[in-house]
Amino acid sequence: MRPSTACLACRNRRRKCELAGPEPPCAWCKERGLPCSLAEDVKLYHPKGQLSQPSLDSSLARSVGPHRDQTTTDAVQLPSAALCIELVELYFKYIHDLFHSLFHRPSVLEDVADGSMPEVLLFAIISLSARFSNDALFSDIDPRVRGRPYGAKAQSLLNLRDVSLTTVQACVLLGAFYVTEGEPATEAVYYSIASRNALLLDLPHNADRLSPLDQEINRRVWWSLCMIDVWSSNGLRLPRNLPPNNSDDVPYPIEETIFLRMRRRGRGRDDDDGHDDPRGSSPPSTLIGGRNCSSSLLTQMVKLNAILVQISLLNQSAAAAAAASPRFQHNIILNQQDTVDELSNALDKWYEDLPPELRDTQANLDHYAALGLGPMFVAVYLGYYHYGVLLFYQYLHADSHDDEHPSAYYRYALRCKEYAIGLCEILYRAYSTPGCDVYYTMVGHVLVIASTTQLHILLFDSDESQIRAARRRLEKNFSILTRLQAYWPSLDVCYGRFGDFHRACLKYKETSFQMDKWMLRFLFDFAKPIGERNPAGALAELVPWSTRDLGFGGNLQDASPESLF
Repeated sequence: MRPSTACLACRNRRRKCELAGPEPPCAWCKERGLPCSLAEDVKLYHPKGQLSQPSLDSSLARSVGPHRDQTTTDAVQLPSAALCIELVELYFKYIHDLFHSLFHRPSVLEDVADGSMPEVLLFAIISLSARFSNDALFSDIDPRVRGRPYGAKAQSLLNLRDVSLTTVQACVLLGAFYVTEGEPATEAVYYSIASRNALLLDLPHNADRLSPLDQEINRRVWWSLCMIDVWSSNGLRLPRNLPPNNSDDVPYPIEETIFLRMRRRGRGRDDDDGHDDPRGSSPPSTLIGGRNCSSSLLTQMVKLNAILVQISLLNQSAAAAAAASPRFQHNIILNQQDTVDELSNALDKWYEDLPPELRDTQANLDHYAALGLGPMFVAVYLGYYHYGVLLFYQYLHADSHDDEHPSAYYRYALRCKEYAIGLCEILYRAYSTPGCDVYYTMVGHVLVIASTTQLHILLFDSDESQIRAARRRLEKNFSILTRLQAYWPSLDVCYGRFGDFHRACLKYKETSFQMDKWMLRFLFDFAKPIGERNPAGALAELVPWSTRDLGFGGNLQDASPESLF
């Protein structure tokens, strides 16, 4: 396949990428003072002093994305053993249990230390974690592009004929990498391969000769696939890969500290006799058999994901009905009230049924931070609050433009804003609590959606105190997005989507929050640009957005989230 000839920014904005001169950057990036990924690739594959005047052909041959020549891929080597361990630790700190739950951390660290970790997994892990390293090896490389050679190497090592747990894990890692590169279609392909492998292996049920630890790993991988399946399928409007009823008899994951205390007997990847190490550090089999699941953070993510499925269907139905009968949208919204109430009750019941130690309190956040699980605790609540925003989002428009049913619409719109504020507040507390800061890409998407509810307050609310609070939240949110953008190319898309929504509010204020197909894409297509909201459907350029566009003034580009909280 011919290599890509466009930088990442131009591919994301769906415009032709033209060089400004004989070498990168491209004209669009140069004009805006943005880092051009074509130039970064030249630095990435040519150490200082080895490349003086790169030609157009040579720079484009080392193109952005997965399609690299074999010689370049073969040249990619693993870092030193010490740096590999550091990079794996960074993966567990910033990625694992937030993107997905694929591994048993103590076992992986053992395997990396003794050299038995499959290289395809190690390269794929580094493709996600290298951006967070302070090692001198990466000092001259933009964090956003550091993972590309390792992702390409992992792709070249992947053996699709090997139906195994390793292949499942590698495909999930590669899918996670490519969605951060702004390639949701590539992500979907890898997730589909992972799902098919899991079905072929009967992953959650196949316990033959497996230790309790390996069975638990399989279950956690399975549930991760189920959650990814919902997000990815919703985002691309594709059928799900995994049948919904395939998980009815699969036990939920056990509580995380119990899982992390489990140990293998040997140093290999599998137990010699299919049993856990009985020497003290493993939990008693009676505790494992009791399936202490209600206190598991991953279990709570799984339960929330089941509610997300229904919320997604509700919004799809609303958008389709509005397209078919735009004049009667208020009737459509009224007809959905029973379903909305049921799903609202489901979210409320989820929270009410939580063990006390899982409630959203600062004390609990501090507790999980001390356990090394602070970011995972935050991720649970980012999901909870985001799903609440999605459930009530369509009522923001109705509350502002329908005077016939003000009471019901006002109540639902208020719930939407309350969930959005809850999402913002848990993020602010996370960044101000040591060991709880979250830097995975989905934070950008959910924060953009929550920020649009703050735009709604600025546009339609008359309470000056609410307006001031909304403006302050937008400033904080912009600071967080700026911090995330330093690590993830896909955050360019988040900025573009926020800019598109803001322009839609200015140009089409009366319909800016109306649930239609454009809005559905905005809420769920988290990895793709959505373009201008207009009848012609033309795509808008992804112009960098600033809080100054909303009249805030000042420059927050260099502000850290911590400085605002």
